[in-house]
Amino acid sequence: MFGAYSLLHVAVPGVNEPHYLGKARAAWDPEWCRHDFFLQSPAAHAVFFNVVGYFTQYWSLAIIAVAGRLLSSLALAWGWSLLAASLGLRRFATVLAAVVFSGLTLTGNFSGEWILGGFESKVPAWAFAFAAVATWLGSEVLSSAPEAERRSGARRRPVITGLYLGISVALHPVVGGWFVVGISMVDLGCAVPAVRRRLLGGESDATAKYDLTSWLTMIGVAVVAGLPGLIPALQVVATSDLSPWEQGMANRIQVFMRLRHHLDPARFPPYAWIHAVTLLVVIGCCSRALLRQDDTQTLRRYLLLIGAAILIGAVGVAVGAHWGEVVHLYHWSPRAFLLKFYPFRLIDVLMPVTASILLVRLLLPVFDRRFGDRSAVRPAFMVTMLTVVLLFAWFSRRESPSGYSTHEYAEWKTACEWICENTPGDSLFVTPREAVAFKWFAERAEYVCYKDCPQDGAGILEWRQRIRNLGELRPIQLNRNLKESDLQKMSSEWQITHFMTRDHVVEDVRPLYRNDVWRVYAATADK
Repeated sequence: MFGAYSLLHVAVPGVNEPHYLGKARAAWDPEWCRHDFFLQSPAAHAVFFNVVGYFTQYWSLAIIAVAGRLLSSLALAWGWSLLAASLGLRRFATVLAAVVFSGLTLTGNFSGEWILGGFESKVPAWAFAFAAVATWLGSEVLSSAPEAERRSGARRRPVITGLYLGISVALHPVVGGWFVVGISMVDLGCAVPAVRRRLLGGESDATAKYDLTSWLTMIGVAVVAGLPGLIPALQVVATSDLSPWEQGMANRIQVFMRLRHHLDPARFPPYAWIHAVTLLVVIGCCSRALLRQDDTQTLRRYLLLIGAAILIGAVGVAVGAHWGEVVHLYHWSPRAFLLKFYPFRLIDVLMPVTASILLVRLLLPVFDRRFGDRSAVRPAFMVTMLTVVLLFAWFSRRESPSGYSTHEYAEWKTACEWICENTPGDSLFVTPREAVAFKWFAERAEYVCYKDCPQDGAGILEWRQRIRNLGELRPIQLNRNLKESDLQKMSSEWQITHFMTRDHVVEDVRPLYRNDVWRVYAATADK
């Protein structure tokens, strides 16, 4: 169901697939688009790029995207099943909760976070994070096991939890890292016996008892397992050759310009806040009702994790709250540094996940009491809900990216195919501001791409400067023609070989290629 949703709702390539899969291919084939500024920047997701990049030597990016979506959906289903089982859902309820979750993702999100709809490193990272939470919570099987087996399981549990967390960190340091922080907040908060008794309602359930030694074991295993991804990510963040002011400027560009839709709470639309508050109300009402019915330590511990995620998100809102222009923001440098770690990512996914699981756990017994033992009712209800969700996913699908009509996107791909077949492999292109998946379709390097922003401080500053350089050739009056001297400037100062546009005409220069929308010029074109 997850795989069907992903393929039906989002056309290949998805919004981030050219970004991630292009970087993965370049990791194994440095000559591919070797002059591309972004592909030469340090990699923050080295494990994903090196694992997936191996397969780019044999298959096209499109095939890898489809296969990756299906495999990561399978991993997500595994993690989801473990999490749902740890919270008391059986097989039918587990799948039903997944359908409800998929439906909720269609209604929107808070900070733009998603896990269904594409193939990138965060999807399997979420899968292993779900598995880690499930292991951390324990299981009914362990609690009902003999005493010796229960003790053995209690010793293994922090190791397995740490291993899953470490794999999540290695795949995506931000996703896995925030789960480590959230779980640690709960464990350390409950380390004091008096606090544990108050928050967890006693210590009768051995599977929920998690002492300080267990936490240290979990953290140690998670750090060791996560090192292959953690070390490259820290190398990207810890830029040593920039002054504090330059690093602060890089953070400001990243947080308040390029990724403001993910990181700047002042930029989140009103609907995002309404959507988040609605989900929190649903979670609160369901939690209160379920705690009255079945006051287990497992459920309480999971709700404490949700509380930790809410607290992290609330701190992010407080850090990023501002009115007016960012340039007048008080203490903008430390704020930008803190916001660059995506404080809203954890709660943005856990809200619909938790709401769907708790809703099904609360309402499914009511459904069963209403329809009794009619064996055909459950499957019919499941098929109906699944069909509705997948139909909505299909009808809300966009065949062309934002900013493109269907015709413009078709002509874009046609132009890129011509470039791939008729220009040298080491060409360097200036592409339009709205360029989408140019390296995916054309397999040529870009001087700069707005979507493909590096993550290291020096790379972010260079990215901004290159955007400004091209701004000199992209005036507000889009109907202003360029001159041959503009092309010569591109060639002599920036080593650009080709220029692609739909807004400009170069005076007295014949394009190498043109269709209904796009034109391609050589930077050293003859008249």
